[in-house]
Amino acid sequence: MLKASQIDFSYGSKQLFNQFSLSLQEHQITTLIGPNGSGKSTLFRLLTRAIRPSAGTITLDGQDIWQLAAKDFAKKVAIVHQQNQLYDQITVKELVKMGRLPYHSLMGDEENGSARLQQIMQELEIADLADKFIAQLSGGQQQRVWLATALAQEPEYLFLDEPTTYLDLHFQYRFLDLVKKLNRKQNLTICMILHDLNQALQYSNQVILLNQGMIQKQGRPEEVITAQAIRQNFGIDCEMIETEQGKVLLMAGSEAK
Repeated sequence: MLKASQIDFSYGSKQLFNQFSLSLQEHQITTLIGPNGSGKSTLFRLLTRAIRPSAGTITLDGQDIWQLAAKDFAKKVAIVHQQNQLYDQITVKELVKMGRLPYHSLMGDEENGSARLQQIMQELEIADLADKFIAQLSGGQQQRVWLATALAQEPEYLFLDEPTTYLDLHFQYRFLDLVKKLNRKQNLTICMILHDLNQALQYSNQVILLNQGMIQKQGRPEEVITAQAIRQNFGIDCEMIETEQGKVLLMAGSEAK
């Protein structure tokens, strides 16, 4: 289990988190939502070891994440960032292979790892792109390649930082369908940040609503994303509608007064 206990964090003199605690439910998709400045990205960076809390602990299976060797942490936790670095002169298969670095040196190779890479690329429908350069791919293709690179680490936890931001609507839903499939098939524990509340409703097992560095609500999507919660935290009036399929949609209206 990945757990934050009584953590503090400040940007200069501004304290964002004060004795903040959180546990990610294993083998589920947890989505962080909240208005800009609520602490989503900072929490994401704390949980993925990009920044340190000034107090408190973050543990992975009972171990402080900062006590783990970088390779050991990378074997357990993989990250797909909102905006990934572009490698113009590297091929898809070369980039995906980088995901195996926690398991061997740059000079090494592993037969089982190569077979796993091929399997991942086939599952994500990028095997036919193996010899293309990253810069030649569309945004949707690039995002799938980065996801493949993360999966090549064979992680237990997958973190996705606003993964649909630069994708058109079609590829947003294709990508999230793929994430949901991976969660079910590989039993991954997934934590992602989303701005689209309809997508958070549809693709999450758990939703955490953050505002001003505090958890305002946490639970099943339909319990957290309510008209009242959206009005209080986003300043937007909205209406919740249940379709014949039982799915709940969020219809945004005018700004709350």
